[in-house]
Amino acid sequence: MSARASRRHGAIPWRRLTVLGGVALAVAAWGAEDPAVRALQQHQLQRQQQQDALQLRMLQQQRGAQNPPADAQRQQATDLLQVDQQQRQQREMEQLRIDQRQRQQQLHDRQGIEPGSAQPTEDAAGQQNKAQMDLRKAQEQSQQQLRRFESELQVKPAADSARSPKLE
Repeated sequence: MSARASRRHGAIPWRRLTVLGGVALAVAAWGAEDPAVRALQQHQLQRQQQQDALQLRMLQQQRGAQNPPADAQRQQATDLLQVDQQQRQQREMEQLRIDQRQRQQQLHDRQGIEPGSAQPTEDAAGQQNKAQMDLRKAQEQSQQQLRRFESELQVKPAADSARSPKLE
């Protein structure tokens, strides 16, 4: 309860009461002539001061728990920023993946629909070179095929002659 709230309810704030009690005990101890009374009053004064110190420490601990130190708040803010940054990077990476998939799909669709438009146009010299390369390739394939046929023919008569004695 705050000091204002305490005053509204007719109570004296504990700090004032503590100070007044301590002053009253100090005056009484100073003015007492009997050494036993003076020792008792000093002991009470010390106990009151210890209680005040304990209450102050408890109040400080309570406030410290309610309001963490600036370093802890700064660390918490830094941690939150790092987590936020990591989440943002993950979202950006996922968006990049999605965009890349879409571009690949669009490219695939475009190549499937427009096969000629996906390839770069060639000039006359390029077309002539390509035609010559295609012609050479076709000639090489023809020669390879011819060699295969010749080798098969050579193998086939040998196989036929091996089979012929069995038929006779």
